Amino acid sequence: MSTIKSRVTPVSSDYPTCSECYAQLLIYPGMMHPDNVSRLLKLEPTQKNIVGTTVTNSRGKTREIKLSSWFLSSKSYVESKDLRDHIDWLLRKLNQSEIGLKQLQRTEGISITLSCVWRSKFGHSGPVLWPEQMRSISDLDLECSFDIYFDPDK
Repeated sequence: MSTIKSRVTPVSSDYPTCSECYAQLLIYPGMMHPDNVSRLLKLEPTQKNIVGTTVTNSRGKTREIKLSSWFLSSKSYVESKDLRDHIDWLLRKLNQSEIGLKQLQRTEGISITLSCVWRSKFGHSGPVLWPEQMRSISDLDLECSFDIYFDPDK
């Protein structure tokens, strides 16, 4: 990791103000089949949806997929409440797929984002990114969004 000593927030897998976090690469491939995304990235998604197929949710409601998608999520793979660990996991996978990712990014009709979810226990002291994550995200030309939620008061 870093030799910088001035950082305020050390990496901590039991980040005390977080109840849950994860990072996910969301790719909406337009007219491209999600399996072609897998071939280009040389990665399998944690979830894919194919336009025209049907899915049944946890409440038993069935619906038709209107928009294909390819998702790679750290949610079930990284046991940490520090968002940096989740982002690092995704970035390690994507760094091996940089050529395919760049090809997808140049393809008309494809949307790609790095989406980070953070659930706060107390409503303060949110997620932190270090320059290492920001540099890697920038090198991969990825936008990064944050969905922040607050646990209800007990």
